Amino acid sequence: MSDAADHASHRAADLASRRAAGNADHDVEELVNRLFADKVGHNAVLEAESSPLLHDLWDTVAGPGLPGIGIEEAAGGSGGTLADVVTLLSAAGRHAVPLPLLEHHLALWLFTASGGRAEGGAPWTVAPPPVALSVDGTTVTGTLRDVAWGGSAERVVAPVETGAGAMVLVLDPADAEITAGRDIAGQPRDALAFDGATAEVLPSTVTVEQLARRGAVLRAAQMAGAMTAVHELTQRYTAEREQFGRPVGTFQSVRTHLVFLAQMAVMTQVSVDRAAAALACGRAASFAAYAAKLLADQNAAVSIRSGHQAHGAIGMTREYALQDYTRRLNAWRGDWGTEQALADRIGAAVAGAGRVAAVAMDEGVLSV
Repeated sequence: MSDAADHASHRAADLASRRAAGNADHDVEELVNRLFADKVGHNAVLEAESSPLLHDLWDTVAGPGLPGIGIEEAAGGSGGTLADVVTLLSAAGRHAVPLPLLEHHLALWLFTASGGRAEGGAPWTVAPPPVALSVDGTTVTGTLRDVAWGGSAERVVAPVETGAGAMVLVLDPADAEITAGRDIAGQPRDALAFDGATAEVLPSTVTVEQLARRGAVLRAAQMAGAMTAVHELTQRYTAEREQFGRPVGTFQSVRTHLVFLAQMAVMTQVSVDRAAAALACGRAASFAAYAAKLLADQNAAVSIRSGHQAHGAIGMTREYALQDYTRRLNAWRGDWGTEQALADRIGAAVAGAGRVAAVAMDEGVLSV
Protein backbone atom coordinates (compact mmCIF):
# COMPACT_ATOMS: atom_id res chain seq x y z
CA MET A 1 0.00 0.00 0.00
CA SER A 2 1.30 3.48 -0.83
CA ASP A 3 2.01 6.10 1.82
CA ALA A 4 -1.05 8.03 0.67
CA ALA A 5 -3.35 5.00 0.88
CA ASP A 6 -1.91 4.03 4.28
CA HIS A 7 -2.43 7.58 5.50
CA ALA A 8 -6.00 7.51 4.21
CA SER A 9 -6.71 4.30 6.10
CA HIS A 10 -5.53 5.82 9.37
CA ARG A 11 -7.51 9.01 8.72
CA ALA A 12 -10.65 6.99 8.08
CA ALA A 13 -10.17 5.08 11.33
CA ASP A 14 -10.44 8.20 13.48
CA LEU A 15 -12.88 10.07 11.25
CA ALA A 16 -15.78 9.65 13.66
CA SER A 17 -13.92 11.16 16.62
CA ARG A 18 -12.58 14.02 14.49
CA ARG A 19 -16.09 14.70 13.20
CA ALA A 20 -17.29 15.08 16.77
CA ALA A 21 -14.73 17.85 17.19
CA GLY A 22 -16.27 19.73 14.23
CA ASN A 23 -13.52 18.99 11.70
CA ALA A 24 -15.44 16.69 9.37
CA ASP A 25 -15.19 18.70 6.17
CA HIS A 26 -11.46 19.32 6.53
CA ASP A 27 -10.74 15.69 7.38
CA VAL A 28 -12.70 14.27 4.47
CA GLU A 29 -11.29 16.80 2.03
CA GLU A 30 -7.71 16.09 3.08
CA LEU A 31 -8.25 12.34 2.99
CA VAL A 32 -9.86 12.10 -0.45
CA ASN A 33 -7.67 14.64 -2.22
CA ARG A 34 -4.50 12.99 -0.95
CA LEU A 35 -5.64 9.55 -2.05
CA PHE A 36 -7.05 10.61 -5.43
CA ALA A 37 -3.96 12.67 -6.26
CA ASP A 38 -1.79 9.65 -5.53
CA LYS A 39 -3.85 7.00 -7.31
CA VAL A 40 -5.79 8.69 -10.12
CA GLY A 41 -4.29 10.43 -13.13
CA HIS A 42 -4.70 10.81 -16.86
CA ASN A 43 -3.42 7.29 -17.55
CA ALA A 44 -5.96 5.77 -15.16
CA VAL A 45 -8.75 7.67 -16.90
CA LEU A 46 -7.63 6.35 -20.30
CA GLU A 47 -7.34 2.80 -18.94
CA ALA A 48 -10.87 3.00 -17.53
CA GLU A 49 -12.29 3.79 -20.95
CA SER A 50 -11.34 0.31 -22.18
CA SER A 51 -12.36 -1.53 -19.00
CA PRO A 52 -15.77 -2.24 -17.41
CA LEU A 53 -14.37 -1.30 -13.98
CA LEU A 54 -10.91 -0.67 -12.54
CA HIS A 55 -11.20 -3.17 -9.66
CA ASP A 56 -7.78 -2.40 -8.18
CA LEU A 57 -8.60 1.29 -8.03
CA TRP A 58 -12.01 0.57 -6.50
CA ASP A 59 -10.38 -1.65 -3.84
CA THR A 60 -7.89 1.11 -3.03
CA VAL A 61 -10.66 3.68 -2.60
CA ALA A 62 -12.90 1.24 -0.71
CA GLY A 63 -10.07 0.26 1.67
CA PRO A 64 -10.43 3.35 3.89
CA GLY A 65 -14.22 3.26 3.53
CA LEU A 66 -14.67 6.24 1.21
CA PRO A 67 -17.62 4.81 -0.79
CA GLY A 68 -19.52 4.35 2.49
CA ILE A 69 -19.32 8.02 3.50
CA GLY A 70 -22.81 9.41 4.10
CA ILE A 71 -24.26 5.99 5.02
CA GLU A 72 -24.93 5.42 8.72
CA GLU A 73 -22.42 3.22 10.51
CA ALA A 74 -25.26 1.20 12.03
CA ALA A 75 -26.30 0.28 8.48
CA GLY A 76 -22.80 -0.77 7.45
CA GLY A 77 -21.56 2.56 6.14
CA SER A 78 -18.74 4.87 7.19
CA GLY A 79 -20.95 7.55 8.72
CA GLY A 80 -20.78 11.22 7.92
CA THR A 81 -23.11 13.88 6.61
CA LEU A 82 -24.39 14.89 3.19
CA ALA A 83 -21.79 17.67 3.29
CA ASP A 84 -19.12 14.96 3.56
CA VAL A 85 -20.55 13.22 0.49
CA VAL A 86 -20.41 16.53 -1.39
CA THR A 87 -16.76 16.88 -0.39
CA LEU A 88 -16.00 13.35 -1.59
CA LEU A 89 -17.71 13.80 -4.94
CA SER A 90 -16.35 17.28 -5.59
CA ALA A 91 -12.87 15.82 -5.13
CA ALA A 92 -13.78 12.88 -7.37
CA GLY A 93 -14.82 15.32 -10.10
CA ARG A 94 -11.66 17.36 -9.62
CA HIS A 95 -9.51 14.26 -10.16
CA ALA A 96 -11.75 12.67 -12.86
CA VAL A 97 -12.02 9.52 -10.73
CA PRO A 98 -13.34 6.82 -13.11
CA LEU A 99 -15.47 4.99 -10.53
CA PRO A 100 -19.21 4.81 -9.73
CA LEU A 101 -18.91 6.69 -6.43
CA LEU A 102 -22.10 8.72 -6.90
CA GLU A 103 -24.10 5.72 -8.10
CA HIS A 104 -22.81 3.54 -5.25
CA HIS A 105 -23.80 6.16 -2.69
CA LEU A 106 -27.32 6.56 -4.08
CA ALA A 107 -27.81 2.79 -4.25
CA LEU A 108 -26.73 2.27 -0.64
CA TRP A 109 -28.73 5.29 0.51
CA LEU A 110 -31.91 3.86 -1.01
CA PHE A 111 -31.18 0.36 0.27
CA THR A 112 -30.25 1.25 3.84
CA ALA A 113 -33.05 3.82 4.20
CA SER A 114 -35.43 0.95 3.43
CA GLY A 115 -33.99 -1.24 6.16
CA GLY A 116 -31.17 -2.99 4.30
CA ARG A 117 -27.62 -3.27 5.57
CA ALA A 118 -24.55 -2.62 3.44
CA GLU A 119 -22.22 -5.62 3.47
CA GLY A 120 -18.81 -5.87 1.84
CA GLY A 121 -17.07 -3.28 -0.27
CA ALA A 122 -18.06 -4.20 -3.84
CA PRO A 123 -19.58 -1.42 -5.97
CA TRP A 124 -23.35 -1.09 -6.33
CA THR A 125 -25.18 1.14 -8.76
CA VAL A 126 -28.59 2.74 -9.12
CA ALA A 127 -31.06 2.72 -11.99
CA PRO A 128 -32.04 6.31 -12.82
CA PRO A 129 -35.79 7.00 -12.80
CA PRO A 130 -38.20 6.54 -14.41
CA VAL A 131 -37.92 2.77 -14.01
CA ALA A 132 -40.19 0.62 -16.18
CA LEU A 133 -40.22 -2.84 -14.63
CA SER A 134 -43.02 -5.35 -14.15
CA VAL A 135 -43.00 -6.69 -10.58
CA ASP A 136 -44.92 -9.78 -9.49
CA GLY A 137 -44.01 -10.54 -5.90
CA THR A 138 -40.25 -10.93 -6.10
CA THR A 139 -40.17 -11.68 -9.83
CA VAL A 140 -39.07 -8.86 -12.12
CA THR A 141 -39.29 -8.43 -15.88
CA GLY A 142 -38.25 -5.45 -17.96
CA THR A 143 -35.25 -3.38 -19.01
CA LEU A 144 -33.21 -0.86 -17.07
CA ARG A 145 -31.53 1.64 -19.38
CA ASP A 146 -28.60 4.02 -19.03
CA VAL A 147 -27.33 2.35 -15.86
CA ALA A 148 -23.84 3.58 -14.98
CA TRP A 149 -21.47 0.61 -14.55
CA GLY A 150 -24.59 -1.59 -14.61
CA GLY A 151 -22.80 -4.61 -16.06
CA SER A 152 -19.91 -4.59 -13.56
CA ALA A 153 -21.69 -3.67 -10.32
CA GLU A 154 -22.41 -6.31 -7.71
CA ARG A 155 -26.03 -5.15 -7.39
CA VAL A 156 -28.35 -2.71 -9.12
CA VAL A 157 -30.89 -0.85 -6.96
CA ALA A 158 -34.05 0.30 -8.75
CA PRO A 159 -36.69 2.61 -7.23
CA VAL A 160 -40.22 1.71 -8.28
CA GLU A 161 -43.46 3.54 -7.48
CA THR A 162 -46.73 1.64 -7.90
CA GLY A 163 -50.29 2.07 -6.77
CA ALA A 164 -49.40 -0.03 -3.75
CA GLY A 165 -46.59 2.33 -2.76
CA ALA A 166 -42.89 2.86 -3.33
CA MET A 167 -40.50 -0.08 -3.47
CA VAL A 168 -36.78 -0.64 -3.75
CA LEU A 169 -35.69 -3.56 -5.92
CA VAL A 170 -32.23 -5.05 -5.49
CA LEU A 171 -31.19 -6.98 -8.60
CA ASP A 172 -28.18 -9.07 -9.58
CA PRO A 173 -26.73 -7.99 -12.97
CA ALA A 174 -25.75 -11.62 -13.51
CA ASP A 175 -29.47 -12.34 -14.00
CA ALA A 176 -29.74 -9.83 -16.86
CA GLU A 177 -28.91 -9.76 -20.52
CA ILE A 178 -26.47 -6.86 -20.66
CA THR A 179 -26.01 -4.50 -23.57
CA ALA A 180 -22.83 -2.58 -22.88
CA GLY A 181 -22.55 1.10 -23.73
CA ARG A 182 -20.46 4.20 -23.00
CA ASP A 183 -21.25 7.86 -22.51
CA ILE A 184 -19.33 10.67 -24.21
CA ALA A 185 -16.71 10.51 -21.47
CA GLY A 186 -16.10 6.81 -22.08
CA GLN A 187 -17.79 5.76 -18.82
CA PRO A 188 -19.98 2.61 -18.83
CA ARG A 189 -23.72 3.16 -19.39
CA ASP A 190 -25.39 -0.21 -19.79
CA ALA A 191 -28.84 -1.61 -20.50
CA LEU A 192 -29.93 -4.59 -18.36
CA ALA A 193 -32.84 -6.75 -19.57
CA PHE A 194 -34.44 -8.96 -16.90
CA ASP A 195 -36.85 -11.78 -17.77
CA GLY A 196 -38.34 -13.35 -14.65
CA ALA A 197 -35.38 -12.47 -12.45
CA THR A 198 -35.65 -12.75 -8.67
CA ALA A 199 -35.21 -9.50 -6.76
CA GLU A 200 -34.97 -8.50 -3.15
CA VAL A 201 -37.98 -6.25 -2.62
CA LEU A 202 -38.12 -3.69 0.18
CA PRO A 203 -40.77 -1.09 1.00
CA SER A 204 -39.17 2.27 0.31
CA THR A 205 -39.11 5.23 2.67
CA VAL A 206 -37.49 7.37 -0.06
CA THR A 207 -39.58 8.76 -2.92
CA VAL A 208 -38.36 9.02 -6.49
CA GLU A 209 -38.55 12.80 -6.05
CA GLN A 210 -36.19 12.68 -3.07
CA LEU A 211 -33.80 10.48 -5.02
CA ALA A 212 -33.88 12.91 -7.94
CA ARG A 213 -33.05 15.85 -5.66
CA ARG A 214 -30.11 14.07 -4.08
CA GLY A 215 -28.84 12.84 -7.44
CA ALA A 216 -29.06 16.35 -8.90
CA VAL A 217 -27.09 17.93 -6.05
CA LEU A 218 -24.41 15.27 -5.96
CA ARG A 219 -23.91 15.24 -9.73
CA ALA A 220 -23.56 19.02 -9.55
CA ALA A 221 -20.90 18.49 -6.87
CA GLN A 222 -18.89 16.35 -9.27
CA MET A 223 -19.33 19.00 -11.95
CA ALA A 224 -18.07 21.70 -9.58
CA GLY A 225 -14.94 19.62 -8.98
CA ALA A 226 -14.40 19.10 -12.70
CA MET A 227 -14.79 22.84 -13.36
CA THR A 228 -12.19 23.51 -10.67
CA ALA A 229 -9.82 21.14 -12.45
CA VAL A 230 -10.44 22.85 -15.82
CA HIS A 231 -9.59 26.20 -14.23
CA GLU A 232 -6.43 24.88 -12.55
CA LEU A 233 -5.22 23.11 -15.68
CA THR A 234 -5.88 26.14 -17.87
CA GLN A 235 -4.23 28.52 -15.44
CA ARG A 236 -1.11 26.34 -15.34
CA TYR A 237 -0.96 25.89 -19.11
CA THR A 238 -1.40 29.59 -19.92
CA ALA A 239 1.30 30.49 -17.40
CA GLU A 240 3.78 28.13 -19.08
CA ARG A 241 2.86 28.54 -22.77
CA GLU A 242 4.61 31.53 -24.36
CA GLN A 243 3.80 33.48 -27.50
CA PHE A 244 5.42 36.69 -28.75
CA GLY A 245 7.93 36.40 -25.92
CA ARG A 246 5.50 36.25 -22.98
CA PRO A 247 3.07 33.78 -21.32
CA VAL A 248 -0.25 33.62 -23.15
CA GLY A 249 -1.95 34.03 -19.78
CA THR A 250 -0.90 37.69 -19.79
CA PHE A 251 -3.03 38.48 -22.85
CA GLN A 252 -6.34 40.12 -22.01
CA SER A 253 -8.47 37.71 -24.03
CA VAL A 254 -6.94 34.72 -22.26
CA ARG A 255 -7.21 36.37 -18.85
CA THR A 256 -10.93 36.82 -19.50
CA HIS A 257 -11.25 33.07 -19.98
CA LEU A 258 -9.38 32.45 -16.73
CA VAL A 259 -11.77 34.75 -14.87
CA PHE A 260 -14.77 32.94 -16.36
CA LEU A 261 -13.32 29.57 -15.35
CA ALA A 262 -12.74 30.67 -11.75
CA GLN A 263 -16.23 32.16 -11.55
CA MET A 264 -17.95 29.06 -12.90
CA ALA A 265 -16.19 26.72 -10.48
CA VAL A 266 -16.78 28.85 -7.39
CA MET A 267 -20.38 29.72 -8.24
CA THR A 268 -21.23 26.07 -8.79
CA GLN A 269 -19.56 24.87 -5.60
CA VAL A 270 -21.30 27.52 -3.47
CA SER A 271 -24.66 26.62 -5.02
CA VAL A 272 -24.05 22.92 -4.34
CA ASP A 273 -23.10 23.58 -0.71
CA ARG A 274 -26.26 25.63 -0.19
CA ALA A 275 -28.40 22.97 -1.85
CA ALA A 276 -26.90 20.22 0.31
CA ALA A 277 -27.68 22.28 3.41
CA ALA A 278 -31.26 22.75 2.16
CA LEU A 279 -31.65 19.01 1.62
CA ALA A 280 -30.29 18.30 5.07
CA CYS A 281 -32.81 20.58 6.80
CA GLY A 282 -35.70 20.31 4.31
CA ARG A 283 -36.02 24.04 3.52
CA ALA A 284 -36.94 24.72 -0.11
CA ALA A 285 -35.20 21.47 -0.95
CA SER A 286 -36.59 21.04 -4.45
CA PHE A 287 -35.81 24.57 -5.57
CA ALA A 288 -32.27 24.49 -4.13
CA ALA A 289 -31.47 21.08 -5.61
CA TYR A 290 -32.76 21.73 -9.10
CA ALA A 291 -31.42 25.27 -9.20
CA ALA A 292 -27.96 23.95 -8.27
CA LYS A 293 -28.04 21.38 -11.07
CA LEU A 294 -29.39 23.92 -13.57
CA LEU A 295 -26.61 26.34 -12.64
CA ALA A 296 -24.03 23.55 -12.92
CA ASP A 297 -25.31 22.64 -16.39
CA GLN A 298 -25.14 26.26 -17.57
CA ASN A 299 -21.76 26.96 -15.97
CA ALA A 300 -20.32 23.77 -17.43
CA ALA A 301 -21.00 25.06 -20.94
CA VAL A 302 -19.03 28.24 -20.19
CA SER A 303 -16.23 26.28 -18.52
CA ILE A 304 -15.88 23.88 -21.45
CA ARG A 305 -15.81 26.71 -23.99
CA SER A 306 -13.33 28.89 -22.10
CA GLY A 307 -11.05 25.98 -21.23
CA HIS A 308 -10.76 24.81 -24.80
CA GLN A 309 -10.43 28.29 -26.28
CA ALA A 310 -7.58 29.13 -23.91
CA HIS A 311 -5.80 25.85 -24.68
CA GLY A 312 -6.27 25.74 -28.42
CA ALA A 313 -5.64 22.51 -30.32
CA ILE A 314 -3.74 20.71 -27.55
CA GLY A 315 -6.88 20.60 -25.42
CA MET A 316 -8.55 18.27 -27.94
CA THR A 317 -5.82 15.63 -27.93
CA ARG A 318 -6.07 12.28 -26.12
CA GLU A 319 -2.60 12.82 -24.69
CA TYR A 320 -3.66 15.93 -22.77
CA ALA A 321 -5.89 15.81 -19.68
CA LEU A 322 -8.27 18.70 -20.42
CA GLN A 323 -10.73 16.49 -22.26
CA ASP A 324 -10.86 14.13 -19.26
CA TYR A 325 -12.85 16.86 -17.53
CA THR A 326 -14.68 18.56 -20.37
CA ARG A 327 -16.09 15.29 -21.73
CA ARG A 328 -17.34 14.44 -18.24
CA LEU A 329 -18.96 17.84 -17.92
CA ASN A 330 -20.73 17.33 -21.24
CA ALA A 331 -21.91 13.85 -20.21
CA TRP A 332 -23.09 14.98 -16.76
CA ARG A 333 -25.08 17.92 -18.08
CA GLY A 334 -27.81 15.44 -19.03
CA ASP A 335 -27.84 13.50 -15.73
CA TRP A 336 -30.51 13.91 -13.05
CA GLY A 337 -32.27 16.63 -14.99
CA THR A 338 -31.36 18.27 -18.27
CA GLU A 339 -31.01 22.03 -18.47
CA GLN A 340 -34.32 22.35 -20.33
CA ALA A 341 -36.25 20.04 -18.00
CA LEU A 342 -34.96 21.77 -14.88
CA ALA A 343 -35.66 25.24 -16.28
CA ASP A 344 -39.20 24.18 -17.19
CA ARG A 345 -39.90 22.88 -13.66
CA ILE A 346 -38.49 25.92 -11.93
CA GLY A 347 -40.22 28.29 -14.35
CA ALA A 348 -43.59 26.60 -13.87
CA ALA A 349 -43.23 26.76 -10.08
CA VAL A 350 -42.34 30.46 -10.16
CA ALA A 351 -45.20 31.23 -12.56
CA GLY A 352 -47.64 29.41 -10.31
CA ALA A 353 -46.40 31.13 -7.17
CA GLY A 354 -46.33 34.59 -8.71
CA ARG A 355 -42.88 35.48 -7.40
CA VAL A 356 -39.45 33.90 -7.14
CA ALA A 357 -39.16 34.39 -3.39
CA ALA A 358 -42.18 32.18 -2.77
CA VAL A 359 -40.34 29.30 -4.46
CA ALA A 360 -36.85 29.98 -3.18
CA MET A 361 -37.77 30.63 0.47
CA ASP A 362 -40.55 28.15 1.20
CA GLU A 363 -40.00 25.21 3.54
CA GLY A 364 -40.71 22.48 1.02
CA VAL A 365 -44.45 23.12 0.67
CA LEU A 366 -44.23 24.39 -2.89
CA SER A 367 -43.20 21.63 -5.26
CA VAL A 368 -40.73 22.26 -8.05
